[in-house]
Amino acid sequence: MRAAFGILILFLTSAFVAENDSPILIHRFIVQPTSKVIISGKTNVNSFQCSSLYSGNDTLVLREGGKEIKPIFQQGVVNLEAAAFDCGMQMMTSDFCKTIKAKEYPRISINFLTFERGPLYTKASDRFKGKLKISLAGITKTFDVDCTIVVKGDGLFHLKGDRKFVFSDFSLEAPTRMMGLVRVSENLDVSFNLVLKLDPNS
Repeated sequence: MRAAFGILILFLTSAFVAENDSPILIHRFIVQPTSKVIISGKTNVNSFQCSSLYSGNDTLVLREGGKEIKPIFQQGVVNLEAAAFDCGMQMMTSDFCKTIKAKEYPRISINFLTFERGPLYTKASDRFKGKLKISLAGITKTFDVDCTIVVKGDGLFHLKGDRKFVFSDFSLEAPTRMMGLVRVSENLDVSFNLVLKLDPNS
């Protein structure tokens, strides 16, 4: 009787492990040059939008499955050139680049850490939370960001995210012009659209 009970416990334990220890999957996504980051804000006169197209050669490596509850990025850094932002007007672009200290800190880094769960890689939009680090003007902070992933008909993945920030999050001061008559709001809307392609060699 005791032996039968021991076998039952072993069976239940094995079943529990098999159910929760899913196969490990490694996804390698090559960041495409059509990726962009957009920073939007307002002044007491009008609104503005500064965007930067991606020009690097980064690859994101996402690990899913196994005993990890959340998908983990083994490699999650995307680098942007700080001086590459364009605000549509030369004066505004110059002010923006000075504000984010583009000469002192020429690189802006977005470091993806984890997703709350594995994304659904379908053509329909799938929304989920992501945790990432942003390094700007010499300051690095961790944020939770609302993310969306969409698979387009061409097989490319679009990883989108957006979050509200304030200049003081990175110890920056909102710029002013014309002896303070034009004032930039402290609030910023930051969004990214990373266009990703599966690495055929992975």
